Amino acid sequence: MSAAVAKSDRQYHDTSSAYVLPNDTVEQNRLDAQAAAIVTMVGGKGPALVSSHLLSNARKMADIGCGTGVATIQLAGMVPSAQVFGVDISVVPNATKALASKNITWVKANILDSQRKPGAPGRDDATGLTQLQGLDYLFGRMLFLGINDWPHYFETCASLLEPGGTIEHQDLDWAFYRAGTDVCLSTDWEWHRAVLDACKKTGLSTSAGSSAARHMADAGLKVISTQNFEFSFVPSAKTPDSQAMGRYVQATLMPQYPELMRKMLSAIGIEGSELERLTRECLRDLSSEEGIHQKYTVTIGKKY
Repeated sequence: MSAAVAKSDRQYHDTSSAYVLPNDTVEQNRLDAQAAAIVTMVGGKGPALVSSHLLSNARKMADIGCGTGVATIQLAGMVPSAQVFGVDISVVPNATKALASKNITWVKANILDSQRKPGAPGRDDATGLTQLQGLDYLFGRMLFLGINDWPHYFETCASLLEPGGTIEHQDLDWAFYRAGTDVCLSTDWEWHRAVLDACKKTGLSTSAGSSAARHMADAGLKVISTQNFEFSFVPSAKTPDSQAMGRYVQATLMPQYPELMRKMLSAIGIEGSELERLTRECLRDLSSEEGIHQKYTVTIGKKY
């Protein structure tokens, strides 16, 4: 796989948020493919793992960082009687809007701006966030490349939930493991250390999945459950539920990894031949053995 990392012509979000991924047709197609692979990985019944009883009783729901809106549409279909909000820093594609049911409202906003004053550094337009007060269910997935203030994020989520409301957070940690084990493979990878340094510089978390329970508890939410899954980069017979994820990663995500490396490592001044070398090592390491994976953690909490 080529590691060419020439200057990018990709389109990005018009926002001051920390989100590092592009916003164009290539990325939207990748997000849709990833959404399908995640549903298969977590059981195949839909995006949410919260109990059907809790979900079916929800009257007002939100999908935070909804991206192309795939999960928003799925949630609205699961609970057609609920009012469902899809929230993202950019507008959802027109193709999604055409498929959306009448119980969906799209909100262009940065969830981190809910309690920041107008004109504050890093603040985007927060118009529409007031609509989210009184949520019975709040869903967030794969936000690790966009949230740079997790305590504030979960405090905001807690403030938006009704008493008795439920939050479900699904996310990744920035570490790579051997199939079916907790053996970390990425500790000595130079490119990986550079990514961790870039996360530190930009305020992105390296443990957005595993630290969610702690942040929920600190925000006054009661953690109900946590579940772990293997977000595979190469399919393995050892983890059959993650094989679809491995196929998606090899076919769709890995070709986009050079651009992700370019964008992230630019924050710490890595470019040119050094960037090319680290990117080659990244692509090699992430395809080095079957079942290599990141930990994907689903954390469910409740407001009392």
